[in-house]
Amino acid sequence: MTTPFPLLRLPRLALFPVFEQMEEREIITFSLLSKRAHSLSKSLRKLSARFIELTVEKDRHYLTARFKYRESVGPPFHTILTKHLVFQNETVSHEKIGLSEFQWIERVLDVTNSESLQRVDINGVPRLDMCDALSSLKNIRELFIGVCCPDSFAKKTLEILSPVTTEITIWKTPFENRDEFQTFLKSNLNFLNIHYHYVSRNTLDDLLVTNALKLKLGTAMLGVTGIKRFLTKWFHSKRNSRLEHLSFCTLEGVNEMCLPKVLKAVPFPRDQERTFFYSKELDTVSESFRGGYDIERTDGKKATIIFVPGHRLTCIDFYVWPCI
Repeated sequence: MTTPFPLLRLPRLALFPVFEQMEEREIITFSLLSKRAHSLSKSLRKLSARFIELTVEKDRHYLTARFKYRESVGPPFHTILTKHLVFQNETVSHEKIGLSEFQWIERVLDVTNSESLQRVDINGVPRLDMCDALSSLKNIRELFIGVCCPDSFAKKTLEILSPVTTEITIWKTPFENRDEFQTFLKSNLNFLNIHYHYVSRNTLDDLLVTNALKLKLGTAMLGVTGIKRFLTKWFHSKRNSRLEHLSFCTLEGVNEMCLPKVLKAVPFPRDQERTFFYSKELDTVSESFRGGYDIERTDGKKATIIFVPGHRLTCIDFYVWPCI
C-alpha cells in the first residue's frame, strides 16, 4: 500500500532535486493541481515546448506538447530528438481543481513557456465549455478544420478564430452562398489551404478577392476556358490584392497554349532557376523553380505562371512578384 507524501510541505530548497528527476509530463500534470503547484513548477524546473497543439473532437479534447532535446550518442556527437506528450483535462479532474477549459489551456501554456497555441485541430463539435474556451483563444498560428466537422460548427469556428489565426486549412467550404465565401476570403491570412477536391469554376473566380498571401487549392474542375478567364480577369484587375502565390491542380491537360494572347506572356529559360521569397514567414520561406511564363499588368505588377504536368493531373503555380 502506498502512503501519500506531502510534497508541497517540503521547503523550496528540498524540492529542487525532486523536480530535476521529474519527467515533463509529471511537471505539467503537477502544475494543474493548485496555484502553488503551478508557481513551484514554473520556478523549480524551466520547461520550453517547441509547440502546443489543441485537438478537439466530438467526445474528447486534448493538448499535445512537443519538446526538443539533445541526447548524447558518444562524444562529440549528439542527436536531436523530439518528445510528444498528450494531456487531457480529465487527467486531473478539473471539477476538483476548479479549472475551466480555458484556464487548463492557459496553465499548460504558461508552465511550458509557450506564448500561444501553435495549432488547433477541429474534428467535431465539442462540449459547451470547450466552445467557450475557443472563443477566448488568441494568436493561433494554424487552424485545421477536418472533414468530420459539421458545416454549422466549422462556419462558427471560422467566424471566431480566423481573426486571430494566420494559417487555415479546411477540408470543405461550409458557407451557404458566394457572399459568405468571399467575405471569408477577404480575411488577412498568411496561408489558406482549401484541401477538398474538385474546386468549382466559380470558386476560382472568387479567388480574385482574396487577401491571403498564399492560397492552395485541391483539384479544380477547370479546363482551358476557366483558366483563361481567371488569368484575363487578374490581368485587367485594378485591385491591389495581397495574393503572392496561388497553387492548384486540374484534371485536364493544360499548358502554355491556354495563355490568352492579351497577357503577352514571355517564356523564361528552363535551364535557369529563380527563387520566389514570401513577404512573411509561411510554411516555407521561399520557392525555387525553373522556366515559367512572365506576365506584366499595365499597373506594373508582375507575375509568373508555371505548368507542371503529372500523372492525370496538371499542377499550376501562379506567383505575383513584389513591387520594387
